[in-house]
Amino acid sequence: MAEGMISNEDRGRGETLRDVAEHYLFELASKCMVEVKMDEKSTSNRFESCRLHDMIRELCLSKAKDEEFFKVVDKPMGVDDEPSTCKTSRLAIHLDEREDDHIWKDQDLRSLLSVNNRRGRVKRCWNNLDLGMFKFLRILILEKHRFKNKKLPNGIGKLILLKYLSIKDSEVDELPKSVCKLLCLQSLDLRVESDFTLPNSIHKLRHLKHLFVNNVLRSVIGGKKLKLDGLNELETLIGFRSDIDETTHLLKLRKLQVLDAVVTDDQSLPMIVDHIFNHQDQFREVHLMILSNINSEQDSSLLRKVFMCRSLSELSIGHVSKLPAYELELGRNLIRLNLHSQCNIAKDPMAILEKLPMLRELIFREDSYVGREMVCRAAGFPQLKKLMLWELPNLEEWRVEEGAMPNLSFLDIHKCEKLEMIPDGLKSITTLQELSITWMSKKFVDRIKVVNGEEGEDYHKIKHIPSLHIW
Repeated sequence: MAEGMISNEDRGRGETLRDVAEHYLFELASKCMVEVKMDEKSTSNRFESCRLHDMIRELCLSKAKDEEFFKVVDKPMGVDDEPSTCKTSRLAIHLDEREDDHIWKDQDLRSLLSVNNRRGRVKRCWNNLDLGMFKFLRILILEKHRFKNKKLPNGIGKLILLKYLSIKDSEVDELPKSVCKLLCLQSLDLRVESDFTLPNSIHKLRHLKHLFVNNVLRSVIGGKKLKLDGLNELETLIGFRSDIDETTHLLKLRKLQVLDAVVTDDQSLPMIVDHIFNHQDQFREVHLMILSNINSEQDSSLLRKVFMCRSLSELSIGHVSKLPAYELELGRNLIRLNLHSQCNIAKDPMAILEKLPMLRELIFREDSYVGREMVCRAAGFPQLKKLMLWELPNLEEWRVEEGAMPNLSFLDIHKCEKLEMIPDGLKSITTLQELSITWMSKKFVDRIKVVNGEEGEDYHKIKHIPSLHIW
Protein backbone atom coordinates (compact mmCIF):
# COMPACT_ATOMS: atom_id res chain seq x y z
CA MET A 1 0.00 0.00 0.00
CA ALA A 2 2.83 2.37 0.85
CA GLU A 3 4.40 1.67 -2.55
CA GLY A 4 1.21 2.83 -4.27
CA MET A 5 0.74 -0.56 -5.94
CA ILE A 6 -2.82 -1.09 -4.69
CA SER A 7 -5.42 0.50 -6.95
CA ASN A 8 -8.28 2.54 -5.50
CA GLU A 9 -10.27 1.58 -8.56
CA ASP A 10 -10.44 -2.03 -7.32
CA ARG A 11 -12.11 -1.09 -4.04
CA GLY A 12 -15.61 -2.39 -3.52
CA ARG A 13 -18.24 -0.74 -1.38
CA GLY A 14 -17.04 -0.46 2.20
CA GLU A 15 -13.62 -1.92 1.35
CA THR A 16 -10.25 -0.50 2.35
CA LEU A 17 -6.98 -0.65 0.43
CA ARG A 18 -5.94 -3.48 2.72
CA ASP A 19 -8.95 -5.49 1.55
CA VAL A 20 -7.90 -4.92 -2.07
CA ALA A 21 -4.32 -5.94 -1.28
CA GLU A 22 -5.54 -9.17 0.29
CA HIS A 23 -7.67 -9.87 -2.79
CA TYR A 24 -4.48 -9.55 -4.84
CA LEU A 25 -2.67 -11.93 -2.50
CA PHE A 26 -5.52 -14.46 -2.64
CA GLU A 27 -5.29 -14.39 -6.43
CA LEU A 28 -1.53 -14.98 -6.37
CA ALA A 29 -2.02 -17.83 -3.92
CA SER A 30 -4.72 -19.41 -6.08
CA LYS A 31 -2.22 -19.45 -8.95
CA CYS A 32 0.38 -21.13 -6.70
CA MET A 33 2.77 -18.20 -7.06
CA VAL A 34 2.66 -17.36 -3.35
CA GLU A 35 2.28 -19.55 -0.27
CA VAL A 36 0.04 -18.00 2.38
CA LYS A 37 -0.66 -18.90 6.00
CA MET A 38 -3.99 -17.78 7.37
CA ASP A 39 -4.20 -16.14 10.79
CA GLU A 40 -6.15 -18.65 12.88
CA LYS A 41 -6.87 -15.97 15.47
CA SER A 42 -8.64 -13.75 12.94
CA THR A 43 -12.34 -13.84 12.15
CA SER A 44 -11.92 -11.92 8.90
CA ASN A 45 -9.67 -14.29 6.92
CA ARG A 46 -6.56 -12.22 7.48
CA PHE A 47 -3.12 -13.50 6.50
CA GLU A 48 -0.56 -14.25 9.17
CA SER A 49 2.32 -14.54 6.71
CA CYS A 50 3.22 -15.24 3.11
CA ARG A 51 6.28 -16.50 1.29
CA LEU A 52 7.52 -17.24 -2.20
CA HIS A 53 8.37 -20.67 -3.54
CA ASP A 54 12.14 -21.01 -4.02
CA MET A 55 11.99 -21.04 -7.83
CA ILE A 56 9.58 -18.10 -7.98
CA ARG A 57 11.81 -16.14 -5.61
CA GLU A 58 14.91 -16.78 -7.70
CA LEU A 59 13.03 -15.69 -10.81
CA CYS A 60 11.86 -12.50 -9.08
CA LEU A 61 15.36 -11.68 -7.83
CA SER A 62 16.83 -12.20 -11.29
CA LYS A 63 14.18 -10.06 -12.95
CA ALA A 64 14.50 -7.34 -10.33
CA LYS A 65 18.26 -7.21 -10.87
CA ASP A 66 17.85 -6.93 -14.64
CA GLU A 67 15.39 -4.08 -14.33
CA GLU A 68 17.11 -2.45 -11.32
CA PHE A 69 13.81 -2.71 -9.45
CA PHE A 70 15.46 -3.58 -6.14
CA LYS A 71 18.69 -4.99 -4.76
CA VAL A 72 19.42 -7.51 -2.03
CA VAL A 73 22.63 -7.17 0.03
CA ASP A 74 23.26 -10.48 1.77
CA LYS A 75 27.02 -10.58 2.28
CA PRO A 76 29.49 -8.16 3.93
CA MET A 77 31.86 -6.19 1.76
CA GLY A 78 35.55 -6.90 1.78
CA VAL A 79 38.13 -4.26 2.62
CA ASP A 80 38.99 -3.67 -1.00
CA ASP A 81 35.46 -3.83 -2.40
CA GLU A 82 34.15 -0.78 -4.20
CA PRO A 83 30.98 0.84 -2.88
CA SER A 84 27.83 -0.19 -4.71
CA THR A 85 26.84 1.98 -7.66
CA CYS A 86 23.53 0.24 -8.32
CA LYS A 87 20.81 2.78 -9.16
CA THR A 88 18.03 0.81 -7.54
CA SER A 89 15.49 2.68 -5.47
CA ARG A 90 14.67 -0.32 -3.24
CA LEU A 91 17.18 -2.06 -0.99
CA ALA A 92 16.87 -5.11 1.25
CA ILE A 93 19.74 -5.87 3.64
CA HIS A 94 20.18 -9.33 5.13
CA LEU A 95 23.42 -9.30 7.10
CA ASP A 96 24.26 -10.76 10.51
CA GLU A 97 26.97 -8.28 11.40
CA ARG A 98 27.16 -4.51 11.47
CA GLU A 99 26.93 -3.20 7.91
CA ASP A 100 29.30 -0.76 6.28
CA ASP A 101 27.30 2.40 5.72
CA HIS A 102 28.94 3.23 2.41
CA ILE A 103 27.39 0.31 0.55
CA TRP A 104 24.21 2.27 0.06
CA LYS A 105 24.99 5.91 0.75
CA ASP A 106 24.95 6.86 -2.91
CA GLN A 107 21.50 5.53 -3.68
CA ASP A 108 18.30 7.53 -4.08
CA LEU A 109 16.30 5.06 -2.05
CA ARG A 110 12.52 4.89 -1.97
CA SER A 111 12.41 1.73 0.13
CA LEU A 112 14.88 0.39 2.73
CA LEU A 113 14.30 -2.90 4.51
CA SER A 114 16.65 -4.46 7.05
CA VAL A 115 15.47 -7.30 9.29
CA ASN A 116 17.62 -9.62 11.36
CA ASN A 117 15.97 -13.04 11.10
CA ARG A 118 18.57 -14.97 13.08
CA ARG A 119 17.17 -16.21 16.37
CA GLY A 120 18.76 -15.07 19.59
CA ARG A 121 20.68 -12.22 17.98
CA VAL A 122 19.99 -8.54 17.54
CA LYS A 123 21.98 -6.82 14.85
CA ARG A 124 24.00 -3.66 15.51
CA CYS A 125 23.11 -1.02 13.01
CA TRP A 126 24.46 2.23 11.55
CA ASN A 127 25.34 4.28 14.59
CA ASN A 128 26.58 7.18 12.47
CA LEU A 129 23.89 7.04 9.82
CA ASP A 130 22.00 10.20 8.85
CA LEU A 131 18.67 9.11 7.40
CA GLY A 132 18.09 12.64 6.16
CA MET A 133 20.13 11.85 3.05
CA PHE A 134 17.30 9.65 1.78
CA LYS A 135 14.89 12.47 1.01
CA PHE A 136 12.77 10.29 -1.32
CA LEU A 137 12.34 7.45 1.15
CA ARG A 138 8.77 6.15 1.45
CA ILE A 139 9.31 2.86 3.29
CA LEU A 140 11.71 2.31 6.21
CA ILE A 141 11.81 -1.06 7.98
CA LEU A 142 14.50 -1.50 10.65
CA GLU A 143 13.40 -4.53 12.67
CA LYS A 144 15.23 -6.53 15.36
CA HIS A 145 18.06 -3.99 15.63
CA ARG A 146 20.07 -2.64 18.53
CA PHE A 147 20.79 1.07 18.12
CA LYS A 148 23.45 3.08 19.89
CA ASN A 149 22.08 4.44 23.18
CA LYS A 150 18.72 2.96 22.09
CA LYS A 151 18.15 5.97 19.85
CA LEU A 152 16.99 5.95 16.23
CA PRO A 153 19.48 7.29 13.65
CA ASN A 154 19.58 11.04 13.04
CA GLY A 155 17.53 12.68 10.33
CA ILE A 156 14.41 10.53 10.53
CA GLY A 157 12.28 13.65 10.87
CA LYS A 158 13.45 14.83 7.43
CA LEU A 159 11.80 11.93 5.59
CA ILE A 160 8.77 13.98 4.65
CA LEU A 161 7.54 11.46 2.04
CA LEU A 162 7.69 8.46 4.40
CA LYS A 163 4.51 6.36 4.42
CA TYR A 164 5.61 3.24 6.30
CA LEU A 165 7.88 3.05 9.34
CA SER A 166 8.55 -0.11 11.37
CA ILE A 167 11.04 -0.57 14.21
CA LYS A 168 9.33 -3.73 15.47
CA ASP A 169 11.36 -5.89 17.92
CA SER A 170 14.22 -3.38 17.97
CA GLU A 171 15.83 -1.94 21.10
CA VAL A 172 14.69 1.68 21.09
CA ASP A 173 13.64 3.65 24.14
CA GLU A 174 12.03 6.71 22.57
CA LEU A 175 10.26 7.91 19.46
CA PRO A 176 11.66 11.30 18.37
CA LYS A 177 9.13 14.12 18.26
CA SER A 178 10.24 14.82 14.71
CA VAL A 179 8.52 11.61 13.52
CA CYS A 180 5.19 13.29 14.27
CA LYS A 181 5.98 15.81 11.53
CA LEU A 182 5.91 13.09 8.86
CA LEU A 183 2.43 13.93 7.64
CA CYS A 184 2.42 11.33 4.84
CA LEU A 185 2.87 8.47 7.30
CA GLN A 186 0.19 5.78 6.91
CA SER A 187 1.59 2.83 8.90
CA LEU A 188 3.62 3.03 12.11
CA ASP A 189 4.82 -0.09 13.97
CA LEU A 190 6.35 0.69 17.36
CA ARG A 191 6.19 -2.75 19.01
CA VAL A 192 9.73 -2.58 20.35
CA GLU A 193 11.68 -4.82 22.75
CA SER A 194 12.35 -2.30 25.53
CA ASP A 195 10.71 0.35 27.71
CA PHE A 196 9.41 2.91 25.27
CA THR A 197 8.39 6.57 25.52
CA LEU A 198 6.09 8.28 23.02
CA PRO A 199 5.74 12.00 22.34
CA ASN A 200 2.18 13.21 22.88
CA SER A 201 1.89 14.41 19.31
CA ILE A 202 1.03 11.18 17.46
CA HIS A 203 -2.41 12.72 16.88
CA LYS A 204 -0.84 15.12 14.37
CA LEU A 205 -0.30 12.26 11.90
CA ARG A 206 -3.58 12.96 10.13
CA HIS A 207 -3.14 10.34 7.41
CA LEU A 208 -2.15 7.49 9.74
CA LYS A 209 -4.19 4.34 9.02
CA HIS A 210 -2.40 1.63 11.02
CA LEU A 211 -0.79 2.12 14.45
CA PHE A 212 0.90 -0.67 16.41
CA VAL A 213 2.28 -0.06 19.92
CA ASN A 214 3.11 -2.18 22.96
CA ASN A 215 0.41 -2.44 25.60
CA VAL A 216 3.07 -2.75 28.34
CA LEU A 217 6.42 -1.05 29.03
CA ARG A 218 5.12 2.14 27.46
CA SER A 219 4.79 5.73 28.67
CA VAL A 220 4.07 9.19 27.31
CA ILE A 221 6.34 12.22 27.56
CA GLY A 222 4.96 14.55 30.21
CA GLY A 223 3.07 11.79 32.02
CA LYS A 224 -0.28 12.63 30.41
CA LYS A 225 -2.46 10.20 28.49
CA LEU A 226 -1.71 9.75 24.81
CA LYS A 227 -3.90 11.88 22.57
CA LEU A 228 -5.61 10.09 19.68
CA ASP A 229 -8.06 12.83 18.70
CA GLY A 230 -7.35 13.77 15.09
CA LEU A 231 -6.40 10.31 13.80
CA ASN A 232 -9.58 10.30 11.74
CA GLU A 233 -8.22 7.91 9.10
CA LEU A 234 -7.10 5.25 11.58
CA GLU A 235 -8.31 1.74 10.64
CA THR A 236 -6.09 -0.40 12.88
CA LEU A 237 -5.07 0.28 16.48
CA ILE A 238 -3.06 -2.43 18.23
CA GLY A 239 -1.89 -1.94 21.83
CA PHE A 240 -4.38 0.60 23.20
CA ARG A 241 -4.34 0.77 27.01
CA SER A 242 -6.91 2.73 28.99
CA ASP A 243 -4.50 3.86 31.71
CA ILE A 244 -2.03 5.25 29.15
CA ASP A 245 -4.22 6.38 26.24
CA GLU A 246 -7.25 8.68 26.09
CA THR A 247 -10.39 6.54 26.08
CA THR A 248 -12.66 9.42 25.02
CA HIS A 249 -10.48 9.96 21.95
CA LEU A 250 -10.77 6.26 21.03
CA LEU A 251 -14.55 6.65 20.78
CA LYS A 252 -14.13 9.32 18.09
CA LEU A 253 -12.22 7.12 15.63
CA ARG A 254 -15.06 6.47 13.18
CA LYS A 255 -13.01 4.51 10.65
CA LEU A 256 -11.45 2.16 13.21
CA GLN A 257 -12.05 -1.48 12.23
CA VAL A 258 -9.42 -3.51 14.11
CA LEU A 259 -8.85 -2.83 17.81
CA ASP A 260 -6.58 -4.54 20.34
CA ALA A 261 -7.12 -2.99 23.77
CA VAL A 262 -6.28 -3.49 27.45
CA VAL A 263 -8.90 -2.04 29.80
CA THR A 264 -7.56 -1.44 33.29
CA ASP A 265 -10.13 0.82 34.98
CA ASP A 266 -13.81 0.56 35.85
CA GLN A 267 -14.65 3.89 34.23
CA SER A 268 -13.29 3.06 30.77
CA LEU A 269 -14.76 -0.44 30.50
CA PRO A 270 -18.45 0.46 29.97
CA MET A 271 -17.47 3.29 27.62
CA ILE A 272 -15.43 0.99 25.38
CA VAL A 273 -17.82 -1.97 25.51
CA ASP A 274 -20.88 0.19 24.78
CA HIS A 275 -19.07 1.84 21.88
CA ILE A 276 -18.10 -1.49 20.30
CA PHE A 277 -21.55 -2.98 20.92
CA ASN A 278 -23.35 0.04 19.45
CA HIS A 279 -21.09 0.16 16.36
CA GLN A 280 -21.17 -3.50 15.37
CA ASP A 281 -21.04 -2.68 11.66
CA GLN A 282 -17.92 -0.53 12.09
CA PHE A 283 -15.65 -3.06 13.81
CA ARG A 284 -14.36 -6.16 12.07
CA GLU A 285 -12.09 -7.54 14.74
CA VAL A 286 -11.68 -6.74 18.43
CA HIS A 287 -9.22 -8.16 20.98
CA LEU A 288 -9.94 -7.24 24.60
CA MET A 289 -8.00 -7.79 27.79
CA ILE A 290 -10.14 -6.75 30.75
CA LEU A 291 -8.26 -6.18 34.00
CA SER A 292 -10.95 -4.17 35.79
CA ASN A 293 -13.45 -5.72 38.19
CA ILE A 294 -16.80 -6.84 36.70
CA ASN A 295 -18.05 -9.05 39.50
CA SER A 296 -21.07 -7.09 40.70
CA GLU A 297 -24.68 -7.80 39.67
CA GLN A 298 -24.75 -4.50 37.80
CA ASP A 299 -21.75 -5.60 35.77
CA SER A 300 -23.35 -8.91 34.74
CA SER A 301 -25.21 -7.15 31.92
CA LEU A 302 -21.94 -5.51 30.87
CA LEU A 303 -20.22 -8.91 30.73
CA ARG A 304 -23.07 -10.25 28.61
CA LYS A 305 -22.64 -7.29 26.28
CA VAL A 306 -18.92 -8.10 25.95
CA PHE A 307 -19.70 -11.66 24.85
CA MET A 308 -22.44 -10.45 22.50
CA CYS A 309 -20.09 -8.24 20.44
CA ARG A 310 -19.97 -9.87 17.00
CA SER A 311 -16.51 -8.51 16.26
CA LEU A 312 -14.93 -9.93 19.45
CA SER A 313 -12.37 -12.58 18.47
CA GLU A 314 -10.03 -12.59 21.49
CA LEU A 315 -10.90 -12.09 25.15
CA SER A 316 -8.69 -12.20 28.24
CA ILE A 317 -10.59 -11.59 31.42
CA GLY A 318 -10.21 -11.65 35.18
CA HIS A 319 -12.31 -10.72 38.25
CA VAL A 320 -15.29 -12.74 36.99
CA SER A 321 -16.98 -15.38 39.14
CA LYS A 322 -19.81 -16.24 36.76
CA LEU A 323 -20.12 -16.41 32.98
CA PRO A 324 -23.24 -15.09 31.24
CA ALA A 325 -25.99 -17.59 30.46
CA TYR A 326 -25.78 -19.13 27.00
CA GLU A 327 -27.83 -17.66 24.16
CA LEU A 328 -27.54 -18.11 20.42
CA GLU A 329 -25.40 -15.05 19.62
CA LEU A 330 -23.10 -15.44 22.64
CA GLY A 331 -19.44 -15.38 21.59
CA ARG A 332 -20.40 -16.08 18.01
CA ASN A 333 -16.96 -15.17 16.62
CA LEU A 334 -14.85 -15.65 19.73
CA ILE A 335 -11.70 -17.58 18.79
CA ARG A 336 -9.45 -17.24 21.84
CA LEU A 337 -10.53 -17.06 25.49
CA ASN A 338 -8.10 -16.61 28.38
CA LEU A 339 -9.54 -16.82 31.91
CA HIS A 340 -7.16 -15.16 34.38
CA SER A 341 -6.36 -16.09 37.94
CA GLN A 342 -8.74 -13.54 39.48
CA CYS A 343 -11.84 -15.21 38.01
CA ASN A 344 -12.68 -17.84 40.68
CA ILE A 345 -15.56 -19.35 38.69
CA ALA A 346 -17.39 -21.89 40.88
CA LYS A 347 -19.79 -23.50 38.38
CA ASP A 348 -18.42 -25.69 35.57
CA PRO A 349 -18.08 -23.23 32.65
CA MET A 350 -17.73 -25.95 30.01
CA ALA A 351 -21.50 -26.26 29.60
CA ILE A 352 -21.47 -22.70 28.21
CA LEU A 353 -18.10 -22.53 26.52
CA GLU A 354 -18.48 -25.81 24.59
CA LYS A 355 -21.30 -24.21 22.59
CA LEU A 356 -19.19 -21.34 21.22
CA PRO A 357 -18.97 -22.26 17.52
CA MET A 358 -15.63 -20.63 16.63
CA LEU A 359 -13.62 -21.15 19.84
CA ARG A 360 -10.18 -22.56 18.97
CA GLU A 361 -8.10 -21.73 22.03
CA LEU A 362 -9.18 -21.92 25.68
CA ILE A 363 -6.88 -21.17 28.61
CA PHE A 364 -7.66 -21.58 32.31
CA ARG A 365 -5.06 -19.93 34.52
CA GLU A 366 -4.45 -20.15 38.27
CA ASP A 367 -7.70 -20.39 40.29
CA SER A 368 -9.81 -19.27 37.33
CA TYR A 369 -12.05 -22.29 38.00
CA VAL A 370 -12.42 -23.43 41.59
CA GLY A 371 -14.98 -26.23 41.16
CA ARG A 372 -14.32 -29.94 41.68
CA GLU A 373 -15.70 -31.37 38.44
CA MET A 374 -15.38 -30.51 34.76
CA VAL A 375 -17.30 -32.18 31.89
CA CYS A 376 -16.75 -31.87 28.13
CA ARG A 377 -19.83 -33.26 26.45
CA ALA A 378 -20.20 -35.05 23.12
CA ALA A 379 -20.15 -32.69 20.12
CA GLY A 380 -18.94 -29.84 22.36
CA PHE A 381 -16.06 -27.55 21.32
CA PRO A 382 -16.32 -28.34 17.57
CA GLN A 383 -13.39 -26.05 16.61
CA LEU A 384 -11.18 -26.18 19.73
CA LYS A 385 -7.53 -26.85 18.92
CA LYS A 386 -5.70 -25.75 22.07
CA LEU A 387 -6.72 -26.32 25.69
CA MET A 388 -4.67 -25.35 28.76
CA LEU A 389 -5.61 -26.21 32.35
CA TRP A 390 -3.21 -24.43 34.69
CA GLU A 391 -3.26 -24.57 38.48
CA LEU A 392 -6.89 -25.46 39.13
CA PRO A 393 -6.46 -26.41 42.80
CA ASN A 394 -9.85 -28.05 43.44
CA LEU A 395 -10.32 -29.98 40.20
CA GLU A 396 -10.66 -33.68 41.04
CA GLU A 397 -12.53 -35.17 38.10
CA TRP A 398 -12.45 -34.26 34.43
CA ARG A 399 -14.73 -36.21 32.08
CA VAL A 400 -14.48 -36.07 28.30
CA GLU A 401 -17.32 -37.75 26.44
CA GLU A 402 -16.70 -39.47 23.12
CA GLY A 403 -17.09 -36.95 20.30
CA ALA A 404 -16.06 -33.94 22.36
CA MET A 405 -13.28 -31.65 21.07
CA PRO A 406 -12.93 -33.47 17.70
CA ASN A 407 -10.22 -31.06 16.47
CA LEU A 408 -8.07 -30.75 19.60
CA SER A 409 -4.35 -30.80 18.74
CA PHE A 410 -2.65 -29.44 21.90
CA LEU A 411 -3.41 -30.12 25.57
CA ASP A 412 -1.48 -28.72 28.55
CA ILE A 413 -2.26 -29.81 32.12
CA HIS A 414 -0.18 -28.02 34.75
CA LYS A 415 -0.27 -28.25 38.53
CA CYS A 416 -3.84 -29.50 38.92
CA GLU A 417 -2.72 -31.38 42.01
CA LYS A 418 -6.06 -32.99 42.95
CA LEU A 419 -6.90 -34.28 39.48
CA GLU A 420 -6.99 -38.04 39.80
CA MET A 421 -6.58 -39.31 36.25
CA ILE A 422 -6.54 -38.57 32.54
CA PRO A 423 -10.09 -38.67 31.15
CA ASP A 424 -11.07 -41.78 29.16
CA GLY A 425 -12.34 -39.67 26.27
CA LEU A 426 -8.85 -38.55 25.25
CA LYS A 427 -8.19 -41.90 23.62
CA SER A 428 -10.83 -41.15 20.97
CA ILE A 429 -9.40 -37.73 20.02
CA THR A 430 -7.27 -38.77 17.05
CA THR A 431 -6.29 -35.20 16.18
CA LEU A 432 -4.32 -34.71 19.41
CA GLN A 433 -0.67 -34.14 18.49
CA GLU A 434 0.92 -32.86 21.70
CA LEU A 435 0.27 -33.44 25.39
CA SER A 436 2.16 -31.62 28.14
CA ILE A 437 1.78 -32.74 31.76
CA THR A 438 3.80 -30.87 34.38
CA TRP A 439 3.87 -30.59 38.18
CA MET A 440 1.10 -33.13 38.67
CA SER A 441 0.71 -35.53 41.61
CA LYS A 442 2.84 -38.69 41.69
CA LYS A 443 -0.31 -40.82 41.58
CA PHE A 444 -1.50 -39.07 38.41
CA VAL A 445 1.88 -39.39 36.67
CA ASP A 446 2.38 -43.04 37.66
CA ARG A 447 -0.87 -43.96 35.91
CA ILE A 448 0.41 -42.72 32.53
CA LYS A 449 4.12 -43.60 32.72
CA VAL A 450 5.93 -46.59 31.23
CA VAL A 451 8.47 -48.02 33.69
CA ASN A 452 10.77 -50.90 32.61
CA GLY A 453 8.40 -51.70 29.77
CA GLU A 454 5.37 -51.85 32.04
CA GLU A 455 2.60 -49.42 31.09
CA GLY A 456 0.64 -47.49 33.69
CA GLU A 457 -3.08 -48.20 33.85
CA ASP A 458 -3.97 -45.00 31.95
CA TYR A 459 -1.18 -45.13 29.37
CA HIS A 460 -3.53 -46.61 26.74
CA LYS A 461 -5.48 -43.34 26.82
CA ILE A 462 -2.53 -41.30 25.53
CA LYS A 463 -0.28 -43.71 23.64
CA HIS A 464 -1.65 -42.53 20.28
CA ILE A 465 -0.35 -38.99 20.87
CA PRO A 466 2.88 -38.37 18.89
CA SER A 467 4.46 -35.86 21.30
CA LEU A 468 4.36 -36.41 25.08
CA HIS A 469 6.03 -34.13 27.65
CA ILE A 470 5.70 -35.44 31.21
CA TRP A 471 7.68 -34.13 34.17
